[in-house]
Amino acid sequence: MAAPNKGPHGPFHMDQRMGIIALLLSTTGMGLAGCLTRGATRVDFFGTEYVAGESIGAWMTLGRMVCGLLTFIVLVCVTRRAGVLRRTQVSPSIILGGLCIGIALSLYMVSALLTTLADAVFLIYTGPLFCTLLSRLIRKERISPSQWACLALVFCGMLFTAGIVSVEGGSVSFGFDVSAQEAGYPQKGLGDALGLCSGVFYGLSLFFNGYRKDCDSVVRGVWNFAAASAGSIIVALGMSMVWPLGEVQMSAANWGFAWSLWLICGPFALGLLLVAGRNLPAVQYSTMAYWECVVSVVVGIVVYHEPMSLGSAIGGVLIIAGGILPALRLLKRSE
Repeated sequence: MAAPNKGPHGPFHMDQRMGIIALLLSTTGMGLAGCLTRGATRVDFFGTEYVAGESIGAWMTLGRMVCGLLTFIVLVCVTRRAGVLRRTQVSPSIILGGLCIGIALSLYMVSALLTTLADAVFLIYTGPLFCTLLSRLIRKERISPSQWACLALVFCGMLFTAGIVSVEGGSVSFGFDVSAQEAGYPQKGLGDALGLCSGVFYGLSLFFNGYRKDCDSVVRGVWNFAAASAGSIIVALGMSMVWPLGEVQMSAANWGFAWSLWLICGPFALGLLLVAGRNLPAVQYSTMAYWECVVSVVVGIVVYHEPMSLGSAIGGVLIIAGGILPALRLLKRSE
């Protein structure tokens, strides 16, 4: 599946500084996704009533992917890459990377409607953990002892955030309850489960995107978004069988949030994510991506005044620590 990292103008060399900037901008945009989705789908921005069934979160993701696809098609035309698009051999890794990110983000958007923004974003970020482990097992990428330690922090953080490990009354318990409820989140357990599933598919997407680094970023964007749109449709149709949309009545404010979601979290954030994936090794890419968690948690606390359980707080600290430490070392080396 892997192809030599050689482009039309010679061997491809990663620009890690460009990758760092692209990833920080991308994850900041994606950190706003949960808030924008709630604004697009809620009758009242701070309420709990939605303009349709919960599956509308997956349909919002489809709009995000289609918007990204159209944007990259326009870029192909403007930058005169139509010939490059025709000549580029599309490999399974490119299609699978897009398909998995479409599924992952659809599950994540529904998760963000059912559980807190903090839990939803922490759980999708189990993805880089899976990506790094797959890269080690299959691509034989080297992982230093310090990086293993950081990945262990992320893994432990996931256990706390998902409620697999919980702390109550000074005692530690183990287990996962899909039917778990919390004030304001009657389906929190299901939301956390969907968040964890989104993390699995996110990790697969990151792993597949580690191949074909020779592929032009704009051309890759077209194929990735096309496949991501297909992945979003699969999830949206499946969830509509559980949560029928019914009659959808969106106000002008809902449409404003929807378009903001599709543009900021679609072509802007995911387009830069492709640039970052092309210019950063999997380990650095995986750990730095946790900036999205910080953005989403701050939005949840400041905008929605969301409560954070002790387990989520512990998990969040561990996940962010596991992601920030390697990123700081990388930034220092790139100066």
